[in-house]
Amino acid sequence: MNVPRLSPRRRRPGFTLMEILVVVAIILVLAAIAFPVYRFVQMRAHKVKALNNMRQLASAAMNYAAQHDNTLPNEDSKGQDTWNNAAKPENGNAWYNALPRLLGHKGVGDYATKPRDFYTAQNILYLPGAKYPADDSILREPLFAIAINTKLARKVEGKKEPVKLSQITHVTKTVLFLEQGLPKEEKAMAVQPKYDGSCKGSAKSFVARYAGEGYVVFCDGSGLSISGKEILLENGSFPYPPVEIIWTRTPEEDPNKKE
Repeated sequence: MNVPRLSPRRRRPGFTLMEILVVVAIILVLAAIAFPVYRFVQMRAHKVKALNNMRQLASAAMNYAAQHDNTLPNEDSKGQDTWNNAAKPENGNAWYNALPRLLGHKGVGDYATKPRDFYTAQNILYLPGAKYPADDSILREPLFAIAINTKLARKVEGKKEPVKLSQITHVTKTVLFLEQGLPKEEKAMAVQPKYDGSCKGSAKSFVARYAGEGYVVFCDGSGLSISGKEILLENGSFPYPPVEIIWTRTPEEDPNKKE
């Protein structure tokens, strides 16, 4: 007599709770590994962009000087650096108008009617690694993540005079542009004043936005990634006499001296 065989019970499709937990654990481990790598790659891209933009501006500054009797563009506008002032024809020689336009980009004044576009990649003054405010305060006035070195222009009888390249004796060490701190960014050094995103700045407003470092670009177009400790002393003053980084036209001028 033939007894029919019972076929083995087939396993129901799907995962057990243990298998699901294993998969989730693997995903979390991979995410924990990938996120720091992503952040590093992103930060590196932001640094490359910042240096490239600042070096282009330095090159444009040299071209501007060659066309204007060896004189650099003005460090700011006449009056406050608002959208409306930036758009005035008499402020076309402010660096943030003159240099971008020499490079085929818009100057700050060209964004006066559409200020939101100023904070996009089409603007050479925009840095993706900077922490711009998330609210509409960015529209009230232009906020600069790049600034020109304000210590180059010195006052004569209470008025700042235009800067000539011939006055700068060490072009390979003298700062022309720096990464400028925005209002809510972390200070490079605690002794610095509050950042305001001005179009002009110095070591006092330098920001180290890439893992404790940021860029300065010298008058010859070369760049240097530095930390806050390399630009100011613990008491908040400029190192003087300078060694590797010069903020004034000559090493003999004291950047700590009030004008």
